[in-house]
Amino acid sequence: MHIQRLDVPVSELGESPVWSERDQCLYFVDIASHRLQAYWPDGGSHEAWQFDAYTGSLAESRDGGLIVALTDRVVRFDPKRGPSSIEPIAVLERDRPLNRLNDGRVDPWGRFWVGSMQADETASRGRLWCVTPSGGVTLHRDGIGVSNSLAFDGRRYRMYFADSPTGTIEQSSLDAAHMPESWKPFSRAHRGFPDGSCVDAEGFLWNAEWAGWRVVRYSPEGKVDRIIEMPVSRPSSCAFGGPDYRTLFVTSAHYRMNAAEREKDREAGSLYAIVLDDVRGLPADRFGA
Repeated sequence: MHIQRLDVPVSELGESPVWSERDQCLYFVDIASHRLQAYWPDGGSHEAWQFDAYTGSLAESRDGGLIVALTDRVVRFDPKRGPSSIEPIAVLERDRPLNRLNDGRVDPWGRFWVGSMQADETASRGRLWCVTPSGGVTLHRDGIGVSNSLAFDGRRYRMYFADSPTGTIEQSSLDAAHMPESWKPFSRAHRGFPDGSCVDAEGFLWNAEWAGWRVVRYSPEGKVDRIIEMPVSRPSSCAFGGPDYRTLFVTSAHYRMNAAEREKDREAGSLYAIVLDDVRGLPADRFGA
């Protein structure tokens, strides 16, 4: 196994990697720098689009382009057309102006789930939302510190979520309408805090452990199956991609690091690729009916 540091600009708060089979690139965000980015492994090119609000997470849309979670809303965005293509889908956090949207994920049924958090992280005021392709919105949780680890196991009808400061990844079975029924602990992060996650073809959960210097693979029963030690202290999220979905892309961050922490963690904010011979990922679900 080889961990490759990719030749892209360092992100302050890299997050939400999504492999686009359609565009043959990895999309990801730099939340704190209000930036959406793309990296093409075939040729190593990089492109970025600047927004005027936090870019919490993203997903592909079935009818083309992307959806992006900005500070208080979810919008459509076409990278080929740029900022002029932005179209609102749903406004979620207008009534809590100190909040911003964070981790988001499309489920196997085409809906976008996105969590929020108070931007200064001084209060547990975040919420968990589900946004339908028609713009319908339902609220599913409140009182969250930092929303993270959204992932789905469609084969087991299971959803994952973490309020990162608690250190616990939770799971819920899904009802007939594919909505979470009741949450229970799945696993605890033992060194850092659970950040972004993805599920592989076998239904194992991969979690980037913020402040833990590692990515952890959990079995469907919540047991640690594998640990990949990372060269950065704050791996922030992960996603499978590449032509055979055997490359695990991992984002990282140097958000709010002091000088001593930056000196110890000189690659903080880098993007990595890890080729795995014995594990395969799944295509990302797309937003839309």
